[in-house]
Amino acid sequence: MKKWIFSLVLLLSISSVEAFSATPPKPGLECSKQGVIKTYKGKKYTCIKSGKKLSWNKGVLIAKTSPTRSSLPITSKPTPTASPTPISSPNQLIGPPEQLRSFDNMKQAMQPKSVDNLFRFHYSPNSVQSFKDYLESELNYSMQFWVSVYSGSQLFNVFYGTEKDLDWLIDAWKPYGFDKNTGFAADFRGRIQREGNQLNAGAVPSQPDGSHLSILRHSSLPTEPGSFIPHESVHIVQQQLTKNRTDKMPCWLREGSANLFGNFIVAEKYGTSTYNRAKRGDMNNFLWGSSGVDLRKFSNEDWFSHLKSLEGNFMGGCDYLFRFSYGSGLLLSELLMAEGGFEKMMNFWRAFSLETDWRISFNSIYEIELNKWYREKAIPYLKSEYLRVGP
Repeated sequence: MKKWIFSLVLLLSISSVEAFSATPPKPGLECSKQGVIKTYKGKKYTCIKSGKKLSWNKGVLIAKTSPTRSSLPITSKPTPTASPTPISSPNQLIGPPEQLRSFDNMKQAMQPKSVDNLFRFHYSPNSVQSFKDYLESELNYSMQFWVSVYSGSQLFNVFYGTEKDLDWLIDAWKPYGFDKNTGFAADFRGRIQREGNQLNAGAVPSQPDGSHLSILRHSSLPTEPGSFIPHESVHIVQQQLTKNRTDKMPCWLREGSANLFGNFIVAEKYGTSTYNRAKRGDMNNFLWGSSGVDLRKFSNEDWFSHLKSLEGNFMGGCDYLFRFSYGSGLLLSELLMAEGGFEKMMNFWRAFSLETDWRISFNSIYEIELNKWYREKAIPYLKSEYLRVGP
């Protein structure tokens, strides 16, 4: 009988504690045990002792963390978010020594400073207002990181329209003579047909009489943060430093370094760990291409042949059809940034304004012959990173 009574009392006591613990904490309300912490409506409350009474304190607001890369689409197609490398903080960069040195070199050299208006914007009647606002904001933000090297004396033309606006775009180019580049218009026409409602075409064409940023984007796409605009801002800087000769660049450098710096700028805005996710997306970009080639299965000789094919500009599977240059080039550019730093990279870009073969300039600036660098440094890094970073 006594055992039954004890069990009943114990059960009632437990029920009473559970009912009390479910009560929302409020300042001054009685609590059961000193040091107990509860979270309620964005505040953290602690049970404290005042005299002989236990009660909840006033609570402390819980700080919100920065957005992570999961809300920052990098490509128009879904990219898996699982990573073999744990990311414990929005401001933590995890990776091999080369990646960490590369990021640190950019961090030290690319200190953002406010810039005056650098652009003349042209919008089609069908353009989406939210993307117009985002385009202007993101371009101005991105150019803050290039004040040490970019010195454009004239406003740079930016054109934006939708899938319905190719004819409008060509007419908008005419006052500046940009319509003479008929191949560029044909390229956009092909992308409209191939990409459908995933159209997100942007480019800074290499042409001797100056360039422009032109964007045709499907009107149904949501306006979300990503690396698209920062990537294109890098091409604007490349165009100036090469004196409108980016067509002389190997495409692994042109697109790879645009990814490198674009991802860095995104990471500076949205948290350092977003660099890891953006890098993984760029490395796996070839999976969305139409070649059917799996870079992860390459031997050393396969890699060497692959890199030699990327030495042309949008040749040898370098463009968005195969998407080879974006990931391979990112890793090569990251390695160059780690080994030589920011100023050497800028000098390498400037060297394309000269008549000298760029391979000779590479040897002079980085003090190693290009093919030797491929075999001894670049290919081992490519293979180790594709082994480390998951698809």
